[in-house]
Amino acid sequence: MDLGKLPLFSMMSQRLSWLGKRQQVLAQNVANADTPGFHARDLKQPTFRELLGGARGRDVALAATQAAHIAPRGAADTGQHFKMLEDKDGEVSLSGNSVDVEDQMMKVAQSAMDHQFTINLYRKHIAMIKAALGRPG
Repeated sequence: MDLGKLPLFSMMSQRLSWLGKRQQVLAQNVANADTPGFHARDLKQPTFRELLGGARGRDVALAATQAAHIAPRGAADTGQHFKMLEDKDGEVSLSGNSVDVEDQMMKVAQSAMDHQFTINLYRKHIAMIKAALGRPG
């Protein structure tokens, strides 16, 4: 059974991918905290609508029971990528650097908690599927 084809697992996988990429961006911000002219960046969090639109070819689509059914609008792969934004939360120092290390570390901690939460959801849904199949979890 390919769990990646189930919409819920596909969305959780995409969420984990976004969180991992966000951790990279935040780590780059912290690493460049003393670099003159560096502006802090962050990733735009995908909306629920964007998640349902599908990413990397995993669309949530209506079930077609006949070949003559019309495909819903927007069913094609959107090719969604994570959008990079300039982080406007911090003040710009005299050197032109806008990285606020404390703020970045709070975002890193929040991303880590969100990652653990999503992993726990993933595990619970796997256990629920095993229970439905009558297998010990």
